[in-house]
Amino acid sequence: MMALVLPRIAPQVPRTIAPGALLAANATVSRFLIEAEAFDESDIPATWSDSLDACRQALDGWLKRQIGALHCLKPRFALHMVSSDGDYYRYYGGQPPKDFDFDAMEASWCECHEQEWPVGAGLEALSARVPGLGSVILHVLRRQSAFVYPLFTPDIACDVATYLYWCGEEDEEAALDMNCGEDEEEREAMRTEMVSKATLEACFPAWTRRWPRGLELAQCARFLRRAIKHQSDPSAKAVAEEALALASLDIDDSFRHDIDGEFVGFGAVLSWTEGDVTTRIYDDLLNLAHQGEYCEHMGEVRVPLDDPGAFGAWQRAMASRFEAIRRIDRLIHHLSAGN
Repeated sequence: MMALVLPRIAPQVPRTIAPGALLAANATVSRFLIEAEAFDESDIPATWSDSLDACRQALDGWLKRQIGALHCLKPRFALHMVSSDGDYYRYYGGQPPKDFDFDAMEASWCECHEQEWPVGAGLEALSARVPGLGSVILHVLRRQSAFVYPLFTPDIACDVATYLYWCGEEDEEAALDMNCGEDEEEREAMRTEMVSKATLEACFPAWTRRWPRGLELAQCARFLRRAIKHQSDPSAKAVAEEALALASLDIDDSFRHDIDGEFVGFGAVLSWTEGDVTTRIYDDLLNLAHQGEYCEHMGEVRVPLDDPGAFGAWQRAMASRFEAIRRIDRLIHHLSAGN
């Protein structure tokens, strides 16, 4: 009796069948990225069945090489195809639309999983070694992170508290008047449960609660150079050198996101002590934001598909920002470890 032989599928038959429109879109985007020289040949996987997925892996490789290993931050970059009428299509994954009518590529980035990092002990230890060093380092962190990788710092927590709890006033008295009137017992009960001005003053030193007036990066850099020159403690010297390198980076707001709604695109929550009021304020801000429109992207850039060179120009412009992310991460790591 003859054994049955199953038919073989010729190797030229694709393993999966994709809609023609999707294949055409994939080819357009892949060609755009290749012409833009968005990655090195070594970044392309050895084997692949989908050109767009191969490009995605290659871009991931390029990003990891640019940013390097991180301790505290987890940046996530995304690419979208953008239509002329403003519709967005993810460049990989998901259910494809019936008609791909797009003419631009948009890159955006955000934090994948923001976490709390207590930095109070680290900053106070530095200030004990060099008076003012903690204040300067905190200012460099919040100033240079603003356009690159925004951090939820104590001064931001205090600003948010004014409109979350105090009706935009400098303390809680207006909110108490609105909710409790002249009932002193009810006022005290509400004051005890809410985030009050006294709560913030007890949690944060005065120099952390506000943006220092007149303190420019150039002044911070001069202070840090003097601290490095006269500092014998290797740990404090290393942190000061990291802060000086961050302060020296030339960063602007070229790729800042066009914000609609509440901004919640913070890369990390810098509390003073673990589990202090900073995390409560941040969580309340998220809850408020998610009730309406909100923005969690730190930056974005849109490039026409007929100008691949512009994408390469964006990649080159991101070099200083990638370095800033690395140095912000190292500073947070140093400070949260209490060094």
